[in-house]
Amino acid sequence: MKNKHNVKRQRVKLITIGTMTLLASLSANAQSLSEQQQLELEANQKIAEFSQALKGQLQAAIKQGGLPAGVSVCQSVAPSIAVQNSTDGWVLKRTSLRMRNSNNSPDAWELAQLNQFEQIKAASVPQTHTPIVASEYVAKGDTTTFRYMKAIPTQELCLGCHGSNITPELSTLIKQAYPDDKAINFELGDICGAFSLQKVIGNQQHSITAKP
Repeated sequence: MKNKHNVKRQRVKLITIGTMTLLASLSANAQSLSEQQQLELEANQKIAEFSQALKGQLQAAIKQGGLPAGVSVCQSVAPSIAVQNSTDGWVLKRTSLRMRNSNNSPDAWELAQLNQFEQIKAASVPQTHTPIVASEYVAKGDTTTFRYMKAIPTQELCLGCHGSNITPELSTLIKQAYPDDKAINFELGDICGAFSLQKVIGNQQHSITAKP
């Protein structure tokens, strides 16, 4: 009986030591991340939260009121979700080469990344699922801003309002909401736009790096 208790205590001790070693390893890995990698992680977390919230609202609206209700969500709810996720110094938006909402027009840096995304997509292996991203420190005067973009692939949920088979009734509704709409005729997997995030990180200068 005594030996059994000793074995049990030894196993508990080994498990405890193993757990502590794992936690120490994870902590060391977190500490070893560069500032740029840490900022990329934060940006992707913001994107995930935004995407989850918007997708949930869209699915619920379409289930209840069809695609016209989805258009309403994109017009009225999506901007507020972006604002809700623009916290901790981050500013989040969506932009595109073919915009539906002219308020989301790309600036010069975003335009350059979007064009590069299209080049990468055109040269990539078909059906690749590797995210297309860009990140860079941009210095202007004494201020350094971290900028991050992630391409948005066209999904099945998007095609009803952004594809090539939009019903005349829905097309009329979209035109009423977005007179300058260019976000149509996308196909599954196309880059329909990108998430764009930026964060002022101080007055210190950083070495300029970029992805890709």
